[in-house]
Amino acid sequence: MKSDLLSINNNLDILISPLIEIQYTPYDFIQRDYSGYIFTSENAILSLLSSGISLGNVDVFCVGKQTQKLAIKSGFNVLSTYPRVELLVRDLGELKFKDKLFYFRGDFVSCDLKTVLWKKEILIEELIVYKQLASSLSKKAFGLLASKPCLIPLFSARTAKLFSREVSTLSSNGHLIYCLSENVKREVELDWDCEIAPGETNLEHLAQLCRL
Repeated sequence: MKSDLLSINNNLDILISPLIEIQYTPYDFIQRDYSGYIFTSENAILSLLSSGISLGNVDVFCVGKQTQKLAIKSGFNVLSTYPRVELLVRDLGELKFKDKLFYFRGDFVSCDLKTVLWKKEILIEELIVYKQLASSLSKKAFGLLASKPCLIPLFSARTAKLFSREVSTLSSNGHLIYCLSENVKREVELDWDCEIAPGETNLEHLAQLCRL
């Protein structure tokens, strides 16, 4: 994303400071007949690959283009890809699967798919295949936030909550938080300006916001 944004505007000052460290967890998985698999993060696919698990050419639903790209590279048959998990829920509700779906996920999710889909009478099993360990914001990030207005893209509810706690003592300073979805915005615990992405993350739009 950084290189793509710089290709649009090479004057942007972009700093990456991870708030989450991904750790793959040991698990047992017995493959059965499911009508589809759900991946809302490429980390879930990477966890499967690291464990040597091959699902074959199964039907999958993805959230995010990076997840889709890795799913295709891994040999999966991608039925649909959504920019947000809420749109995935909407479409699965309309399709009304008769058989079970399977969801590979992390220990923190912005939407409890199993509960939400069960309410729509869609059976789903899930398995946690990676952990999202909290990391501290870098000193350089703190310095940047304290010195000038920044655009802060947040793409998960977990990072929104962690970021809020990390910078709770800082003033808004003209910052703009850019949230991937309403679920992400809901976890922002700051009185800072927030904007929700109008659809799929648009890098041209992000670059434009940086210039405002």
